[in-house]
Amino acid sequence: MASSYTTSLKIQEIGNGEQSGVWGTTTNTNWTLIEQAVAGVQTITMSNANYTLTNLNGVSDEARNMVLVVQGTNSGIYQVVAPLNQPKMYVISNQTSGGYAITIGAATGSVVTIPNGVTAQVYTDGTNFYSAQTGSAGNFNVNGTLTASGVTDTGSLSAASLSVSGAATFSTSPTAPTPTTGDNSTKVATTAFVTTATSGLGTMSTQNANNVAITGGTINGVTGTASGLTVGNATNATNATNATNSTNATTATTANNALAFNGQTKLGLGITGETWTDLSGSRVTGTTYTNSRTYPIMVCTNQAGANQNCHAYVNGAVVQICFCGSTANGTMTWIVPPGATYSIDGGSVNNWNELY
Repeated sequence: MASSYTTSLKIQEIGNGEQSGVWGTTTNTNWTLIEQAVAGVQTITMSNANYTLTNLNGVSDEARNMVLVVQGTNSGIYQVVAPLNQPKMYVISNQTSGGYAITIGAATGSVVTIPNGVTAQVYTDGTNFYSAQTGSAGNFNVNGTLTASGVTDTGSLSAASLSVSGAATFSTSPTAPTPTTGDNSTKVATTAFVTTATSGLGTMSTQNANNVAITGGTINGVTGTASGLTVGNATNATNATNATNSTNATTATTANNALAFNGQTKLGLGITGETWTDLSGSRVTGTTYTNSRTYPIMVCTNQAGANQNCHAYVNGAVVQICFCGSTANGTMTWIVPPGATYSIDGGSVNNWNELY
């Protein structure tokens, strides 16, 4: 029987009766080749092209080595081409320059991608290449830095320090240590922390508002819709509408809402339905009258005189002046605030009308 070579490692098998007196040399060579397959480290250099490993019978070659250190410079992804039909395991270290991945595989069949700077274990069944490390049968500890382009955890993941540079998506609600009360750093705020931090705000059963600013005070019994807001016993309320029993409330949105602030039914000056009343028969010059209403009124007078000035007074101050000539009457119109006194002097009254 003639000598032959094994399929995977190309080890010479001596035929019966052959190599008398020299078989020891062949056997020693075989052991050297086996050692290369088990512990050999081979450096190869790529240069912008696929690299085909040497594959020789009975002598040292590149494909037989356990570890392949791939160096050189690439400007794209290129393949280390391993022998076809030779099952084997490899450790591949991608140390190429340029930042590109490499692939390892035969001339046909599937390949495995080795990212730049990564050392990985792969194996081939003679046709296709596979990753030799896709999981752990037991616990897996990382004592250094773990960098992962994608992590899917189906069990329990525990890490002393975990840094995530991309987006993290959780399928269930995660738990985390609760920061100290008052902590305003960028730590994750747990539900316990938020509850403690917001406990001083009281209870809001429903909240749906825009541009809400409360700078102080107390509001009790607040109800309302987009058309109005009702505040019971509000103190220091700003921009409230339809408030009752309130103090310091400002900026009413409608006349009716403004009335509610003051507990009255009229605003005066025709805003809330006031009308003109003719008082010509009961008003005279030189007499002081008082606006006893809770809202302002308007007064309009027409006087006859003999070339003299006529004056209108509010609380003793002149607010209007007109001239009454021998052939022309004088007309004055003015506003009297709530509780103020008012009067006119000069010629006799032709007309006296008040809006209240």
